[in-house]
Amino acid sequence: MKYNKAQLIDALGSFTHDPLGFVYFAFPWGEKGTPLENFDGPDEWQVKTFKKIGEELRKGKSLAKAIQIAVASGHGIGKSAFSSLLILFAIATHENTRGVVTANTDTQLKSKTWAELNKWYNLFIGKELFAYTATALFSADKQYEKTWRIDAIPWSESNPEAFAGLHNQGNRILIIFDEASAISDKIWEVTEGALTDKETEIIWCVFGNPTRNSGRFRECFRKHRNYWTTYQIDSRTVKISNKAKLQEWVDIHGEDSDFVKVRVRGLFPSASDTQFISASIVDEAQKRVYRVGEFNNLPVIIGVDPAWTGGDTLEIVMRNGYSMKCLATIEKNDDDMRMAQLIAQLEDEYKADAVFIDQGYGTGIYSIGK
Repeated sequence: MKYNKAQLIDALGSFTHDPLGFVYFAFPWGEKGTPLENFDGPDEWQVKTFKKIGEELRKGKSLAKAIQIAVASGHGIGKSAFSSLLILFAIATHENTRGVVTANTDTQLKSKTWAELNKWYNLFIGKELFAYTATALFSADKQYEKTWRIDAIPWSESNPEAFAGLHNQGNRILIIFDEASAISDKIWEVTEGALTDKETEIIWCVFGNPTRNSGRFRECFRKHRNYWTTYQIDSRTVKISNKAKLQEWVDIHGEDSDFVKVRVRGLFPSASDTQFISASIVDEAQKRVYRVGEFNNLPVIIGVDPAWTGGDTLEIVMRNGYSMKCLATIEKNDDDMRMAQLIAQLEDEYKADAVFIDQGYGTGIYSIGK
């Protein structure tokens, strides 16, 4: 069906809260002579994610708090294609949408993430309504090109202002992090400042291979999992991946190797290069249950890990046999007297046989405690 400009604008506007419907409408799926002639639509994981975003938009959730989607995956699942479709949906179905797209490196952003958008932009039914450049996608209407736009911006830990100023009260904001494992925690923190606008549709999507088992991307699936909708995609389950190559990796490295976990299964590695105890060992330990009093005949040991600087907290834990309990988590401080008094109190309360203190920052606590 052919649309004039007014009809096309109305048609696109009808998908304001229906990203999946937009994707099927706005691109030539299955049409001969197009790059999509052999495809009947997006992949299953993409369909599921678009449906989730649509559900949250229709519920008005993004007006109260941001829709936050985190996708960890192996290689070759179509993350850049999904990002491109989401960018075009966001900008084409809501007036005065603003957004920022970034990636782990400038090269990744320009040669992969933004280059993929160019491919989908050229297939988009509403291409004439927007202008694409090497650094931005914006309204073709001159009076809106500054306020109706999504920019590709390389991140810099020393210059995060581009992410701090992303406000768009009463309209729509889109934020995309590609290869999010390698994006600085500081950029994540600054970006959160853009999520405070009231009555604003905010969609924040982060994608990546789960290369690091620490950092903000990892915490989307762990400490912050209640605030994110998370997906972990095995590359072998998608249509477009090279199954033979993926199986070769499995045969060489093993199904449970960190290499396969990260690059095929979309799982975070068991341990980082600097980690002494792997996450998998900790996870298994947390699942074990012991009877009360089972270790009464074994010594009670208190451990103290002080903190003066950085983002760490002071931790006091107790071990009795195979069981462990956190006794206190305290903000970093240099009040050695107060900490020593608290440790002495816990030592008496739990009848500890010994107290171990990390003396990197704990020499003062140790001296007072003696």
